[in-house]
Amino acid sequence: MKHFLTLYLVRKNIRRHLFRYLILAVSVAVVVGLQVSALLIDLASQQSLGLGLKRLGADLVAVPRGLSQELARAYLTGEAAVFYMDKSIQDRISRFDFVSQTSSQLFIKSLSNAGCCSLRNIYLIGFEPETDFIIKPWLKTGSFDQILGDEVLAGAALGLEPGNTLKFYGHSFHVAGVLSPTGMGLDRAVFIPLSSAYQMAEESGIKAEQTLQISPSQISAVLIKLKPENQGGLPASRAAFELEQKIPELSILQPGDLSNKFGQNLSMVLRDLSSASYAIWTATALLIALVFAMATNERKREIGILRSLGATRWFIFRMIIIEGILIGLSGSILGLIVSTGLILGFSSLISQSLAIPFFQPQASQLIPVFLIVLCLALLTGSVAALYPALRVSQLEPYQAIRSGE
Repeated sequence: MKHFLTLYLVRKNIRRHLFRYLILAVSVAVVVGLQVSALLIDLASQQSLGLGLKRLGADLVAVPRGLSQELARAYLTGEAAVFYMDKSIQDRISRFDFVSQTSSQLFIKSLSNAGCCSLRNIYLIGFEPETDFIIKPWLKTGSFDQILGDEVLAGAALGLEPGNTLKFYGHSFHVAGVLSPTGMGLDRAVFIPLSSAYQMAEESGIKAEQTLQISPSQISAVLIKLKPENQGGLPASRAAFELEQKIPELSILQPGDLSNKFGQNLSMVLRDLSSASYAIWTATALLIALVFAMATNERKREIGILRSLGATRWFIFRMIIIEGILIGLSGSILGLIVSTGLILGFSSLISQSLAIPFFQPQASQLIPVFLIVLCLALLTGSVAALYPALRVSQLEPYQAIRSGE
């Protein structure tokens, strides 16, 4: 019975001062939202990078001198990096004893606001099906054996299915398969056989609104697979050094470079979010404590009457602490719902604007995050109400009634 009476009085008091408690709950929601955002971005990005690096497949990627960071950003975010070098570079790389296999890629960006491209500003990657060793393992639906002529593979984030028809630079393609999601920018790319990419460029002067200036002697990158060290191979860092020394017009990207660039971008984002959340968390705790101190001063007469009617010190203390817990609970639930919805709903925009990969976490991974933040929010509300609750619960009935007049 006492428990029901406590909850009844708490609910009645909150309804009487609804605006005050809404402000406190929203303050808690802002703190929780910032903290959840930081944790979700960290969790999703780390998972994406691990999966993406595993599926990258190549030990090294060779690009024109000074453009390795452009390639890293493209791989991470899907923002097209367009640059070219002579195809003879691939043959020169293949002659090194420590190189096991090479495959070239060609980077193209689809036109924006042009009727000759069915998807705008899409990363188009020309690849060699006969030498490819990284794309085939990603295939989720469709058949790699169908990649002939105008058959293409689509990234998981484009929402395409095998059999769909696409048009780029006026050239029609058919989707032969869809790749498994990686959470990286390559999920928003379309992979076109090199021969078809060169044909598309050749015909663009007639079929497209803008001519694609690419010749069959040009490529953008060379994916390199190294021999095992026990078979005459070199460590990736040593092989990269050798290639850059012997072919000075190249820059070599290692998978670790993606980790470094990702780490720099992510650390800045998390630092800003964490700093903001800690500052607001402290301010919110102080605000709750101040409001509860003011509220208990206003309610001294009410508390004194309750004490004179038989309410114990523990009853008064518990009533005020429950109010603090309810504020923390309602604010944390609001913050969890809003922040999770925004982060997951705008994951593609976050990935591109912050230059970090983003793979939406599963529900089983979100539950621990939610529980941690929820406990912290409840602790904030109860601790902030602790001192006012202790102070007012120690008052004698007569003293409380007189001081509340």
